[in-house]
Amino acid sequence: MKRGDKAVLSISVALAVAAVAAVAFSLLVLDRRSRPSVNASDSSSSLLVVTWGPSLCAVEPSNSGCRSGRVEQLGQSLILHGLWPQPSTEQYCDVPKGVPDRKRSPVPLPDDVTNRLQTMLSDPSMMTTHEWYAHGTCSGVTAPEYFGLATDLAQEAVRVLNPVFAASSGREISARSVRQTVDAAFGGGAGMRVGLSCKTAQGGEVFYEVKLSLPAVVDLRVGDGALPLGKALSRGPTIGAGCGQARVP
Repeated sequence: MKRGDKAVLSISVALAVAAVAAVAFSLLVLDRRSRPSVNASDSSSSLLVVTWGPSLCAVEPSNSGCRSGRVEQLGQSLILHGLWPQPSTEQYCDVPKGVPDRKRSPVPLPDDVTNRLQTMLSDPSMMTTHEWYAHGTCSGVTAPEYFGLATDLAQEAVRVLNPVFAASSGREISARSVRQTVDAAFGGGAGMRVGLSCKTAQGGEVFYEVKLSLPAVVDLRVGDGALPLGKALSRGPTIGAGCGQARVP
């Protein structure tokens, strides 16, 4: 083989190796989008957080889901905010924190999970990306599992709590009455795992979110689904009631 031919062959081999390495790296990055973090075992419990839709738009009228009219279309209902590994320092595990959500890679999810999120999030595209990178990466489960668990548990919470908040629209509601409702639905002591948060809107303070204290996300799995919410609440740590009383928009 001539010297020139050898040089061409060497360059071709080097380019081929570089191409294979680039493909392997791309596949690794793609896989890391939906894989759990290695640090997820640091989480000791989790919070399931659901927001009262009308309160979201009263407090944050510039929210993308409020500006688009999507939250209004969901009606007077609690909507999923997130499933957050605790303590609150458990965020952005093995992913850079300072990257804007719009610049992050989309989270690959199966159609059934995507369809459920469409009916439960204020802005499905933006919220899915944010919640996975900020919280899901510390959960110890894959992205499909994470959002599957979140939607399963949120649906149970909404079924029990929606009638309470809808009936109180335009009036005040107390944390005590919400806790009593949860006790009646899931058994004594469950209400001690529920807290309310309130925020200031035009016209004064309003009820904003319900937080339900549950075990670590990895412990919420049972078979192909989620632990029933009642059992999950019985295994979560007790939390404070939060704001005592506020108006429901």
